[in-house]
Amino acid sequence: MDATLLEHYKNTDYWFVVNDRKVTLSVGSTNSDFNTLCHGFNYKTGAFITAFNPQSQQFSLQENRERNQQLEAELVGFKGIRYFYGAGQDRSLQWPAEESFMVFGAQQQTVIDLARRYQQNAFLWIEYRHAAVLIDV
Repeated sequence: MDATLLEHYKNTDYWFVVNDRKVTLSVGSTNSDFNTLCHGFNYKTGAFITAFNPQSQQFSLQENRERNQQLEAELVGFKGIRYFYGAGQDRSLQWPAEESFMVFGAQQQTVIDLARRYQQNAFLWIEYRHAAVLIDV
């Protein structure tokens, strides 16, 4: 991944909603709300993933939503996970927000496989009481 694209990913807010509460994650930061959710759900990991704009190529909203529906159908099939709807939005607003999923309890390799299948450059990974990191796939 080139340095410019990496900077865009690092300067993005990754947010999701649980019980009408918005939780925002960012690369390199811990998040007490995430930690509270992990504790309450009895999970140790989370991944923020989308199927929007494969390889950072702009697709239409309809195409992106169809891709996300396919991704969600896969998530529904996984046992032992829980997911919530959210979006990733770069702080400079140069890119449209990408509808996404915050997935609790998935193994990192499972998320890597999904990211590759949906042609994503990276995803956000966070572990209980640790800072969120960008995983380049």
